[in-house]
Amino acid sequence: MKLHNFGIQDGISEVIATTISKEGELNAAPIGIISDDITHVRLYPDTHTYSNIRATKKLVANVVSDPLLFVLSALGDLGEREFYVVDGLPVLRCADVWALFKCEEDRQDSSLIHLHLIRGKVIRKSVRAINRGTNAVIEATVHATRYAATKDGKYLKWIEHYEDVVRKCGGAREKEAMKKLREFLKE
Repeated sequence: MKLHNFGIQDGISEVIATTISKEGELNAAPIGIISDDITHVRLYPDTHTYSNIRATKKLVANVVSDPLLFVLSALGDLGEREFYVVDGLPVLRCADVWALFKCEEDRQDSSLIHLHLIRGKVIRKSVRAINRGTNAVIEATVHATRYAATKDGKYLKWIEHYEDVVRKCGGAREKEAMKKLREFLKE
């Protein structure tokens, strides 16, 4: 069983992580799984994802192709109807692939979480050409979360650049995702 079988490539693979709290609250948030010599993620300690992983020692990586879902999960909570449960953990209904990981905190750096693949499932094998608009939405979403955390104006400038790419290259779903991102930034 290899990560590549579940769509997670060398470098940083953007997925939506789903976790559950001790109280049973479901959470979904985009994360980048870093796969080089080891497989790991870096998480901000003040997030639901981080606290849920510390409590359960598990996460599910959902490989999805919907850019709007990245924005919605980054900037708010998804409704319970977006999930189903596997081994007591939430999985996104729209996931093309999911992979369940056991999580282990790094001994020197608690924001570094090592991932150990337990199992996964390929639900849909789909062939898609690369859409620059989708990639731009993902980049803009990353910058929006960093802006929300730091209020550094450089992220707003970068988001504007990616918004231009979406206007030129994106389809309806990418444009809807950017609209939601803009609404979030105005709040």
